[in-house]
Amino acid sequence: NRVLSRLVLSPTGRPLLDSRLSPLQVAEGLLAGLIGHASLFFQGGILHRDISPNNIIVIDDSLPQLTSVFSPAAASDSFAWIWPRDTPLRGCLIDLDYAIEASTQPSSALDRTGTYPFMAIQILLGQERHRYRHDLESFLYVLLWVC
Repeated sequence: NRVLSRLVLSPTGRPLLDSRLSPLQVAEGLLAGLIGHASLFFQGGILHRDISPNNIIVIDDSLPQLTSVFSPAAASDSFAWIWPRDTPLRGCLIDLDYAIEASTQPSSALDRTGTYPFMAIQILLGQERHRYRHDLESFLYVLLWVC
């Protein structure tokens, strides 16, 4: 059992709410967050559960880059229709503290995880367990917040 750990000492991106970002950079960062979220769920089986503007970073060309971030398209190119494989993404989804494996059986407890202003309404009301569509609803609230 080995664990890969990385310690990043320089900024790799700016938060989505950074005032120095142009509207185009914010849109590119949000799109990259959506693509990263879809990749986490459909290719990795991971549900994020904490979508907020602070958990989506925009990769700015002025910042030093550790590595290029490319589209998560696999050999089957299941994501090629969303984003071409050879085109670098301009953002990233971070902070997987509340993430869970989507394949695990949920407990009977209805937990509320995430940043409250961006949580899905049914999660706030405690009516459902967290599912993929609730994260998509959180992306909608992030879009409305940054507009």
